[in-house]
Amino acid sequence: MKPIRLFLILLVPFFMEAQELKDLSYVGSLHEGYAPVKKNNQWGFIDASGELVVDFRNDLIENEKVSTARDLGVATQKVPVMQENRAIIKKNIDGVNYYGFIDETGKVVIEPEFLNVSLFNDGKALALKLAEEELGKNPVLGKRMISYKYDVVFIDKDGEVLQYLSGPFPVSVSKRNLREAPPITARILTDNLISVRGPDKSWELFTH
Repeated sequence: MKPIRLFLILLVPFFMEAQELKDLSYVGSLHEGYAPVKKNNQWGFIDASGELVVDFRNDLIENEKVSTARDLGVATQKVPVMQENRAIIKKNIDGVNYYGFIDETGKVVIEPEFLNVSLFNDGKALALKLAEEELGKNPVLGKRMISYKYDVVFIDKDGEVLQYLSGPFPVSVSKRNLREAPPITARILTDNLISVRGPDKSWELFTH
């Protein structure tokens, strides 16, 4: 038994060293048991014990300057946030950012397919769901002509649409016209009442 005990004693410093996080450029506050940490321009999450539970990655949300408008979407996040075991991620496709979510282990649970999303609250998040309609083909270029629109929706923690709120609104999906996510301008009035403002600046009331 003595050799086994000696072997375990020798392993203790190794495991303690493996758990240390060094050369971090940012350590955030705990929120619902998780805190964002940054290293080499990548973000991860630690839990309350200091263990890195979401490894460093480059698709978590951060903004040098946050939105001061009534936008509930990604522009409000200065650093990544884990809320209700979901954190927002982004994926750039042809110069346009699409948004989804990972869980508290770093697994992608909602693929990045929305033009904007809010954090989850009581199991629901607001999202801008994109839809496309083929109008035909350009006979000269031989390319499809596509019309894009989006709806403001509530999604559940698996990404399924729970309720369509407002829209559809036309949108030009291109790097030139979507340098920033269209805002989710809304006010949570009560536990089951929300007002949403569309691109035309008018407000609508919805129960949920």
